[in-house]
Amino acid sequence: MNEEQSKRLSEAAESILQASEALEEARDAIGDRRFESDQERDRSAAAQQMTSRLDNAGKRIEDAVRKGTVAAAAGLRPGAFARYREAWTAVREGRGLARTAADQDGSANKKLRGQEALARLEDALEGAATIVFGD
Repeated sequence: MNEEQSKRLSEAAESILQASEALEEARDAIGDRRFESDQERDRSAAAQQMTSRLDNAGKRIEDAVRKGTVAAAAGLRPGAFARYREAWTAVREGRGLARTAADQDGSANKKLRGQEALARLEDALEGAATIVFGD
């Protein structure tokens, strides 16, 4: 592996770690106790924070997928583009679900949509990690 390939792989690995941390923050936002509050204001704030954190995680995962695919291409890893397409589809679906979470009726439905988004984003992160670290 030459210096350029090593640099790209390091950047991709770092982006995977950042995406993983952002996904953990989103997971924590879904578990926010304010969803169970008697106050609509608290439930609404929890839903907004969840949506924001899911979207941030989605952006980080998109970055990781791109950087990982470039690193894989520089390293001539076979099958990277197919994994890229799978991960890209999952992250786009996850971000789409996250954007519609706030539009759901009731905090339980918002939280459920957030959990669906989280599951797709987890799939996308797994795909990105496979691109970077291999099977």
